[in-house]
Amino acid sequence: MQADLSSYRIKELAYQSGFDLCGVASPAVIPEARRQFNEWLDSGLNGEMTWLAANIDRRTDPTRLMPEVRSVIMLGLNYFQPDRQEKSEGFGRVSKYARGKDYHKVIEKKTRNLIERIRADLASHSVEAGEKFAAKWWVDYGPLLERTYAAMAGLGYIGKNGMLINRKYGSWIFLSEIVTNLELEPDDRLAVNHGRCGKCTRCIDACPTGAIIADGVVDARKCISYLTIERPSSIPEDLADRMGDWVFGCDVCQDVCPHNGRALVTSHREFTDDSGVGEFLNLKAVISLQSREDFLGLTAGTPLTRPKLEGLQRNAAIVCANQSRPR
Repeated sequence: MQADLSSYRIKELAYQSGFDLCGVASPAVIPEARRQFNEWLDSGLNGEMTWLAANIDRRTDPTRLMPEVRSVIMLGLNYFQPDRQEKSEGFGRVSKYARGKDYHKVIEKKTRNLIERIRADLASHSVEAGEKFAAKWWVDYGPLLERTYAAMAGLGYIGKNGMLINRKYGSWIFLSEIVTNLELEPDDRLAVNHGRCGKCTRCIDACPTGAIIADGVVDARKCISYLTIERPSSIPEDLADRMGDWVFGCDVCQDVCPHNGRALVTSHREFTDDSGVGEFLNLKAVISLQSREDFLGLTAGTPLTRPKLEGLQRNAAIVCANQSRPR
C-alpha cells in the first residue's frame, strides 16, 4: 500500500505516542542474521528456551508475519535509572529493566495509540487509505529478530554483548515493532548509525560467568539473566556461586559499557523504582512466601512474575548462600 504519510511523519506520531526512538526498515530477509541465528540454535546456546527454535522462518522473514508487509517500524523506549548505594546483606538486586511496571503492558498501550494515530492521519487524507491500512505489532516475545531490524532501521548497532546500543540512550532500550502494509522510505542505517565497540572488551571481561563467548554471541546457558528468569530447573552450583547478589536478571555487561556512561535517566515513570518492586528484594521475605497469592502480591504487574514463585525463591536462596560465604 502506497503511503500518504512519510517516514518523518510516522516518527512524529511515534514521539507523540510516547516513544523515545523510531526508525523504519525494509521487510527484506537479512541473510547474515538468519545464518547467525541458526548457528546459535544449532550450538544449543539457547539453553532450555526451546520455543526460540520454533518457526525460524517467522523470526527471520517479516512476510511470514504479514504477507502484504511493506515496512517494519522499529520503536524504542529508554528505561535507564541509576543504581542506589549498596544495600546491606539480606537483599538481592533486581535488573534495571524489571524494577518498575511490566514493560510489555506499557509498550502495548503506546503502540496501540500509535497505530490509531497513523490510521487517523491516513483517513484525514483519504477514507480509503485509512480503511486499507493494516498493521501487526510485537514486543520482545514476538517472532522477529528485533535487534537486527532495529539496527537496520538506524536505532543503533549490535554490540559485543549482543545488546542494541544507541548513541543517545546506550543499551537501556526496550524494543518493539510494527509490521505494516504502508510503503515507507527506510532509514539509511549507515547515515544514522554511529559508534562501534572497537577494541573494547569490557563487557566480555566483566561477565561473571563468561557468557559472552564471541563478539555479539551470548551463551544463554551461562547468562545470569537467563539463569534467574528463564531457566526452570535448578542452577548448576558453579554458576550459582558466580551470581553474586543478582536475584532477578543482571546488568553487569551494560553497567561497564562506555556507551552507557552518557545514558539519560528515563522520563517514563512506569519504569522507576516506586512503580514496582524497586532495586532490591528482601531475600527472607521472598523465601517466606507461602502461596501463589503471596507471590503475586509482591510481583503482579511487574516482570518478576516470569520465573514463578519457585524460581524466585530458588534465586533468593542462592543469593543468601553467596552472601553468607566468606569473601
